[in-house]
Amino acid sequence: MKIWLISGASSYIGKTTLLNKLAAVLPDVESMKTGHHAKKNHGAANYFISTDDSLRFIDSLKEKSGYLLVESNRLAGIVDADLVIFLDSMEGDRRRDANTLHSHADIILGHRGNPEEWNRQIKKLKLPKKVHEEVLDIFKSQHEFLSKSRVKLKTKIWLGRDGNVVFGEGLARLLDGIDTLGSLSKAAKEEEISYRHAWGDIKRAEERLGFQLLERNIGGKSGGGSQLTPKARDLLAAYFSLKRKAILESDRWFRDLFSGIIDDI
Repeated sequence: MKIWLISGASSYIGKTTLLNKLAAVLPDVESMKTGHHAKKNHGAANYFISTDDSLRFIDSLKEKSGYLLVESNRLAGIVDADLVIFLDSMEGDRRRDANTLHSHADIILGHRGNPEEWNRQIKKLKLPKKVHEEVLDIFKSQHEFLSKSRVKLKTKIWLGRDGNVVFGEGLARLLDGIDTLGSLSKAAKEEEISYRHAWGDIKRAEERLGFQLLERNIGGKSGGGSQLTPKARDLLAAYFSLKRKAILESDRWFRDLFSGIIDDI
């Protein structure tokens, strides 16, 4: 089984669209996706919230022939993929670990994309000529979409109390990193903040929320580990679900209200 992994610099830049287009041209293909919120009724058949469950699914297919398309940021650098595709954009809510995801990629689409490099990487895979050309066309189409300059609505979601931020994007990414890596220090490094900064953010959030976010193992900064409490996982899933719905709705309102005023949206 040849594994192709798709990651991206932010949300809503076409990772699922790219996966579906590739699934339509690759022979004997399976696909899967990792996420934070409960699976939608019309969503991907192979959808996983748990990293361990997603890795077990991948292991179950390794002896099969064909292709596995994986849409996941958290598995980049963890899964031994035959091709890693990164969708890069300077627009939107760019992830703080975007440069790390970029470093894992064989093919970059969008910002800093190089069509000659795409062709060189695809040649290594020894695809049938027709499939090679179709994959290259898909990459070009996605690259053009990401590179096009458009007016966009900027939407940020955070929870507040008494004028103070209780929970927002930065802490959500930090908790997601802890859930994936099993370590506060590793997650802080991924977010490019100090351990002390990360610890302080979590303590303040716990005080303002009124419940514990982390279950800490003894060992300290270098020797221990951390995992999310069940309530923290529920909070994280609800936050990402709220963010997804808010962005979809606000984008719809933006297009409806501004489409007759601004051309390039």
